[in-house]
Amino acid sequence: MLQFLLATAALFNYISVPVATMREEPKDSAEIASQAYYSELVNVLEENSNWVKIETTVDHCQGWIKAGQLASRATPFPSASTPQSQILKINRCMAHLYNVQDTVYGPISTLPFDSILEAQAADQDPKSRWIKVTTVDGQEGYIQRGDISSSHRLLKKDQLPLFSMQFLGLPYTWGGRSSFGYDCSGFVQMLYRQMGAFIPRDSKDQHKYDGFTEIAIEKLAPGDLIFFGLDKDKIRHVGMYISDDRFVHATVAENAPYVHISRLSDAEWNGTGRFTYRAARTLKQ
Repeated sequence: MLQFLLATAALFNYISVPVATMREEPKDSAEIASQAYYSELVNVLEENSNWVKIETTVDHCQGWIKAGQLASRATPFPSASTPQSQILKINRCMAHLYNVQDTVYGPISTLPFDSILEAQAADQDPKSRWIKVTTVDGQEGYIQRGDISSSHRLLKKDQLPLFSMQFLGLPYTWGGRSSFGYDCSGFVQMLYRQMGAFIPRDSKDQHKYDGFTEIAIEKLAPGDLIFFGLDKDKIRHVGMYISDDRFVHATVAENAPYVHISRLSDAEWNGTGRFTYRAARTLKQ
């Protein structure tokens, strides 16, 4: 055990599968704690048989994943010397990675939104449909230009409502943090990350996050968050306000177990239903 931890402590560990399910205990029957998605940097804490305990560096959530779902590197990915133009991000809900410049043989992997790849050269033909890339585990592949972005400009809060519309219909997934399926807090966490705001993982911790200011429900502006629960210490749900009484969220409520739009005035969400507590939060300036 000690030898393993010393070996991994000097390495950079990245998720090498599209989505890694993080469980509370090292067994398939354990509850899901969270997820980590492709190219995420994680810390290795422990190993047990066929499982590895990790901590996501972005929100410090811990859980057990199956062995073989990590790529350990001596250097960061992408490297510090990689030009920004060669750092590619999946900008669609999912995108195929191929081992040849043709779709007829099928993809070798399908990656979720926000996954990172590295273009092999900065001088690739900008008119080419295909871009040759290096993966987090050092393999080569090809991705179609329409599936990626090399622009890393952050969004503004009032841009988040329109941005969020591309995720409508994605399935609600307990513990979900990827575009293969989100839970409520994983969804708003991803949205806020597009502004460079790294908020906590769970809705109850987001509600208490000191980077937020409490505001009245009547003062909600597009991009603000609204929390629901039984009281202030029993937060159960979160969504993002859009405008005109509407908010977008990942939920199983309303017989619609997917990312969808609801109204604050609806019985389910107006404070008279199962959630009798509501609170609004906006980012501190």
